[in-house]
Amino acid sequence: MTTVFIGLGSNIDAETNLKTCAEILRADYPDIVFSPVYKSAPREREDQADFLNAVARFETEETPEEVHATLQQIEAELGKDPPYPKGPRTIDLDVLLYGDWVSKDSEDRNDKIQDVGDEQCALSVELVIPHPRMHERRFVLEPLCELIDSHAKNPRSGERWNGLLEQVKEQKCKMTQIRL
Repeated sequence: MTTVFIGLGSNIDAETNLKTCAEILRADYPDIVFSPVYKSAPREREDQADFLNAVARFETEETPEEVHATLQQIEAELGKDPPYPKGPRTIDLDVLLYGDWVSKDSEDRNDKIQDVGDEQCALSVELVIPHPRMHERRFVLEPLCELIDSHAKNPRSGERWNGLLEQVKEQKCKMTQIRL
């Protein structure tokens, strides 16, 4: 069994979509645990509603690709169809960590992802684990640090997650009362 961390986000009927997504994930991964939900401003495209974000942790025997396929299926079921790159979405699900696994040639892929942007990433680049930009995003690190061991490190960089969180504290991100 491998411990997997996934990111969840929504800014279209966000609370409802996150709760629906959590129900679906519980059916697939009965031992799943969710962080508190955080509210954050949109990044890069500010002409849209704030996001609600959370992180979930579960154990699985599935491969990273199988987990990713499950997440894509849930996104389709919940109607993910952003009108433009970085646009509003009913749900966004990302594999953040898969145990201590690091994608082969992940640094090369990270460069390509930054070149093509998020929306084309899934089409043009293989799954990258750890998620290539998670260390830059407080809305990912804040809920992750709620669920991960305080001494845990990014398997790619070797930096502690709580130290990475300190580097992005200037980003606006606030815990809500919403629980999944």
